[in-house]
Amino acid sequence: MKPVVKAKQQHNRNRKFPVTVVFMSGLIIAGILLSSIRAWADFYTDHIYTLLRDPVSRLTEMIPFPLGEVMMYLGAILIVLALLLLILLIFLRKKKTYKAFVLGYLKSLVLISLTMLLIYTYQWLTPYRGSVLGNALQSDREYTIDELRILYIYLVDHINEECVNVPRDEDGNVSYDTKETSEQKVGIAMNGISEEFPRLSGYYPTIKAALCSDVLDWMYIGGYTYPYTLETTYNKYINVLYFPSLYSHECSHHMGYYKEHEANFLSYLALANSDDPVLRYSGYYYVFRFIDDAYYKSCLASDGADAYYEFAKEHPIDPQVYTDVIHAQDMAYELYLQDEHILEDYADEAEEISDVGWNTQAQILQEYNYDGVVLLMLQYYDGKLY
Repeated sequence: MKPVVKAKQQHNRNRKFPVTVVFMSGLIIAGILLSSIRAWADFYTDHIYTLLRDPVSRLTEMIPFPLGEVMMYLGAILIVLALLLLILLIFLRKKKTYKAFVLGYLKSLVLISLTMLLIYTYQWLTPYRGSVLGNALQSDREYTIDELRILYIYLVDHINEECVNVPRDEDGNVSYDTKETSEQKVGIAMNGISEEFPRLSGYYPTIKAALCSDVLDWMYIGGYTYPYTLETTYNKYINVLYFPSLYSHECSHHMGYYKEHEANFLSYLALANSDDPVLRYSGYYYVFRFIDDAYYKSCLASDGADAYYEFAKEHPIDPQVYTDVIHAQDMAYELYLQDEHILEDYADEAEEISDVGWNTQAQILQEYNYDGVVLLMLQYYDGKLY
C-alpha cells in the first residue's frame, strides 16, 4: 500500500472518533435541553418512550440474569482498568504499541460512557422531567391536618378490613401466591387503573432478583429499575407482604413514571383497586407508613406528640396486622440465613453509604421524593373523602 493512501486512511480513522464524540454529545445536550420543556417531556414519554420500552424490555427479559446490574459492574471494572493502564503508561510511555493500545482503550471507554449517558438522557431524564402523573392531579391548595386525619382513618380502616379478608393457612398466617402469580396479579392491577393513567396500559416484564441482594438489603433498598436495559430488579430478601408494593412501584418506573412519589402513589392506587385481598393489604399498609409519619410530624409542629398518640390510640391498627408483618419479615430473614454472604463484614459500611445516599437523593429529588406521596394522596382524595 502506498504511504500516501495509508496516511489518508489513518487520517480518516482518526477523524471518525472526534466526529462521533461531537455527534453523540450533541444528541445528549439536545436531549437535556429539550427535557426541560415539560410539554416535550410528556409528549416524548407518551409517544416515543413507549415505543422503545416494550421491544427492549421483551429482549432483556429473555436474559435470565439482570443485565443492567452486570453492565454496572462491568462499567466499574472498565474504569478501574483504565486507571491501571494510565499508571502503567508512566513506566511504558516509550512503548509505541502500548501507548496505541491505551489510547484505543480510552477512546472505547469514552464512546461507551457517551452511549450510556445518551440512553439515560432519553430513557430516564426526559420522562423524569415530565409533569407529575401527566397532569392527572392538579391542586395548588394546602391541605389541613384535619384532612390528613381523615386520610389516616381511611387507611387504618382498610388495613384492618383487608387483614380479615386475606386468606390464611391452618396456623393463621397469610397465604401468599407464588412470585409469578403475584406478578400477574400486579400487572392486571396496574392495567386496571390505566384508563385514568394511560401509560400504565400494556405489558409488564417479570422482575429479576438482584445479584447483590444482600448488599441492597444492608442499604435498605427494595429494588431498582435500570433505564438503559428497561429491567426491573428486586432485593430477594424483602418480605413477601411488601413484594406486591415493591413490584408495582418498579413497574410504575418502567412505564415512564420515574419520580419516586409518582411510583409510590400509583403502586398504592393499583393495589388498592385490585380484586386480590393480599394485594390490597400490601398497598394499604405500605402507603400508610408515609401518612402516619406525615401526621406525626404535623402534630409535633402544632399540638405536640401527645395529640398524635391519643389520636392513634383512638384509631388503632389491628394487632394481627403487626403479627402478619413480623411473620413476613421472619420468613424473609430465614431466606437470608439460607444463603452465604461473603461481603457481610462490610455490612456496616454499606449501611453508612446508604445513609449518605438516601439523604443525598432526598435533596436532589426534593418534592419528588418518596414522602411526596402524601400530597398526591391528599390531592387524589380531595372531593372523595373531604
